[in-house]
Amino acid sequence: MDRSASRRIELQSDAERPTPDVFEEWEARLSDSYVPLATSPLPSGSFRGYIDLARYDDVELSAVGSTPQQVRRTNGLIARGNDEYLLATIQLRGRARLRQDGRIAEVTPGTMVFYDSTRPYQWDVLDDWEMAVVRAPLERLRELTGLADEEVPTATAISRDSPAGVVARFFRELADLQRREPDQAALLATASMELLASAVTLAAAGRAPEQTMDVLTRQQVLDYMRAHCADPELTVDRIADGCMMSRRTLYRVFDDFEEGPAAVLRRMRVEHACEMLARDPMLPISTVAAASGFLTERHFYRAFRVEKGTTPAAFRVTGMPGTDGR
Repeated sequence: MDRSASRRIELQSDAERPTPDVFEEWEARLSDSYVPLATSPLPSGSFRGYIDLARYDDVELSAVGSTPQQVRRTNGLIARGNDEYLLATIQLRGRARLRQDGRIAEVTPGTMVFYDSTRPYQWDVLDDWEMAVVRAPLERLRELTGLADEEVPTATAISRDSPAGVVARFFRELADLQRREPDQAALLATASMELLASAVTLAAAGRAPEQTMDVLTRQQVLDYMRAHCADPELTVDRIADGCMMSRRTLYRVFDDFEEGPAAVLRRMRVEHACEMLARDPMLPISTVAAASGFLTERHFYRAFRVEKGTTPAAFRVTGMPGTDGR
């Protein structure tokens, strides 16, 4: 190992350096240590954070922690470079939530998760936190595991009691040893890449069946759409970004539907309008249209007739039953 690649970074806001200034440097340090990232602090008063990082051949291992924050890897940031890494995080302290590929992993101490730098992801770190982070080239892991990128169980919580959890414990303890006894850590780290590949293979073998994952992903997308359908600015791209997936993945979620996500969104908006019409017969049609996510009354009338075969005014009189948008 080249110990010159080892470094320790510590930042803390104070009277001389306010939190916004320190956090701007923190974002730059995170991006330099891992991949380009966008970060936002969550309300917690003053800021403090650290990164303790070392490289062992192809693998980089770090211990990192700070006050609460949100960390995002966006399509725009991905397009800036050719970073192709798999990252594995073992939670040491605090709670966090990882979103990638349409999945959400709830992360608590001892949990391990994988995420791919070539696709968008988002961390919501809810408490003061610490993680051990392993970063390895995707190309090398493909060689060792024989897995395609989509077979890696990204944003899937891996329990400390699972077979792959044994590897998670190794990296957690190695990160601690790296801080205390760097030379001993370097000796133990020689098999890091092979161990990480083993953890990925074990986790992939133990993941939920793909059909089950598809059902869970579809339900997540529908829940997101239903919660935001009244937003007139909600588009297919916004849905994909909100669910942390590509447009291609989003359209694949809707393979079992007769129509795509735009049609399902239209149906949800019409159902929202139907509920308003039934709940308050005195509401103007224009108010119902705007509150249901339609940009104009004309769009509203057209969508309503497509879905219900009648006009909003006639529906209000007859009280025709609607569909559930699924």
